[in-house]
Formats: sequence, C-alpha cells, structure tokens
Amino acid sequence: MQEMNGPTAEGESGDGNAAKSECARPLRGPHAGYIPNVIVHTHNNRRAWFYDDLIAGKTVLLHCIGAHDVEHSAGLATLARVQALLGDKMGRSVFIYSIAAPGFETDVLRSLASRYGAGDGWMFLTADAAAVNLLQQRLFIHSGGQDCSMTLLRYGNEAVGLWGGTPITAGPELIVERLSWITPRESPEGPSRRAGPPELPA
Repeated sequence: MQEMNGPTAEGESGDGNAAKSECARPLRGPHAGYIPNVIVHTHNNRRAWFYDDLIAGKTVLLHCIGAHDVEHSAGLATLARVQALLGDKMGRSVFIYSIAAPGFETDVLRSLASRYGAGDGWMFLTADAAAVNLLQQRLFIHSGGQDCSMTLLRYGNEAVGLWGGTPITAGPELIVERLSWITPRESPEGPSRRAGPPELPA
C-alpha cells in the first residue's frame, strides 16, 4: 500500500488542456489537489464532481472498463463477487466506481450495470475524453495509450489519505481483504471494557 504520488496542485505541466476542465474548488481532503475533480456522468444519468461527490471522505475501489467489456469482462464479474462479499457495506462504507472509456453512452453503461447486478454504491461512470484521460493518468498506470490498465484496481480511503493497488486477477476474496485494511471500523457500543489478562483475586 502506498500514498498517491504526484503534483500538489492541478494544472501543473504534463496535463495539457485536460486540467482546464476541472473546477477550482477549495481543497478538502489529503489528495484533493491531485485527484481530478472533473464532471462525470453515472449510469443512472446523473452528473457528479468526481472528487467532491464521489471520492472525498469515502473508501473506494476504482476500475477501468473498455469497449470490449460490452460483450464480456472477467473484471466486472469479479467486481460483482466483491459487491456480494461486501454485503451491506456497499453504499455505506465502501463504493465501487467503474470508469468507462470516452464514447460510452449512458444506456450502454446502464445495461452493463444491470448485467452485473450493480446495486447501491457501485456506479458506472463516463466523461468527456479530456476528463477520462486525466483520470487515467492520475489514478492508474498510464502506458501512453488511450485506455488505462484494465487489470489494475486502485483502492483508497481518502478520509485519511491511504491508497493502494492490486491486480483484479487477485480474486474477490483478496480484494475484499485489502479493502478491510483501510475501511473504518464501527466503534463498539456500550461501556468500555478492561483489556488484558484478568485481575488477580484479592
């Protein structure tokens, strides 16, 4: 697991015109100056700010999908299993975002979401080419092509600034285990209890 590296402010050299599509908003998270705050469209036909609305303060799992995923994707099938293993944590303490290549229509994303049983907390996202390319460059291994890696998952808890990556081929159980390392745990209810060995008799 590693912290996300990169420049501390949007619009530094290397991003070209893509950075101009971002909104200048006050920084409000560990990587707010690095994770693009571009406008994205969800499979249920809503608009959202990527950082402000979907990343800030949340524990997330990020994945890229390409044109071939319309027909079949072992990666999406894996995420469907991850969703099942997370159970009621989905949409409450963990969110999954599948970022589509530019050109995906909303109805295609909606069809994919339906095919793989995406429930609360799993969104299929797209945006204009400049925004998607910037997300690819900042969040995934960028090989110089137009598609980000289809085999890499990025996961993070942006509330505390912890980020890591894992191959999607690692399997759903290991992916869920890695998410558990960075997911906040609920505070126990009731009075505090004494830890350690039992007290000796008087």
